[in-house]
Amino acid sequence: MTATFVTKAINEQPLNLGQGIWLSDSAEGNLRSAIAVSRAANAFDVDGETAAMLVSVAMNDDQPIAVLKRLADLLLDNKADRLLKADAATLLALLTSDDAPTDDVLSAEFVVRNEHGLHARPGTMLVNTIKQFNSDITVTNLDGTGKPANGRSLMKVVALGVKKGHRLRFTAQGADAEQALKAIGDAIAAGLGEGA
Repeated sequence: MTATFVTKAINEQPLNLGQGIWLSDSAEGNLRSAIAVSRAANAFDVDGETAAMLVSVAMNDDQPIAVLKRLADLLLDNKADRLLKADAATLLALLTSDDAPTDDVLSAEFVVRNEHGLHARPGTMLVNTIKQFNSDITVTNLDGTGKPANGRSLMKVVALGVKKGHRLRFTAQGADAEQALKAIGDAIAAGLGEGA
């Protein structure tokens, strides 16, 4: 993006798409295609309309079209609230994947109490707990990068850099998602093999 794009994004009011979602774009100043999504901590009022999320689009080729189509489908189906409630991984999936999570996605947050965080031994216990279930499970360190990792990969879980006191969000999708989240919570509460 050039300064022209940024200037237009700041000075021109975004388009209200409804359901709390607004769109900002510019035909000028696009060096490459990109989409950024920003959500307000709390929805607010703009001229009598709710604003909860802004989708900013820089379009230099056709790449953003698929994302905009998925956004339009959610709006037409009156399911845009899923975007407002989703964690980062689910939001990304909703806008980029044909296999986007359905309404059966559950999530839970737990605090790691292990003195040395989530190193190899407790990480292995956590991954082994996750592998007992068929659900797709991601782990996000809310006190780290905020990027989700595959809960079945020890390397990715350890790479989250989890320290004592960090909050982890587990997102599970599948028939046994509820049982998986309960087992994960129990394992973390028990200290992941290192005592509570």
